[in-house]
Amino acid sequence: MRRPDPLYDIVLVTDWNWPVATPGKGSAIFLHQWRRPGFPTQGCVAFSRDDLRWIAERLQPGARLIVPESMAG
Repeated sequence: MRRPDPLYDIVLVTDWNWPVATPGKGSAIFLHQWRRPGFPTQGCVAFSRDDLRWIAERLQPGARLIVPESMAG
């Protein structure tokens, strides 16, 4: 996941559709830096760099990612 911009400098990987993939459910969901507020992703969850760093510093094994329906797609 190499990019010329900083969007993937910090990436948090979820266990979406892993370790056993279900066809049609998508390959992965990552947490990464956004381009700007409100800019869409390709199915990932994007944050400001500061917020992403805050999450990464506090994340614990077994944590759950909950995306409110009002924010999804």
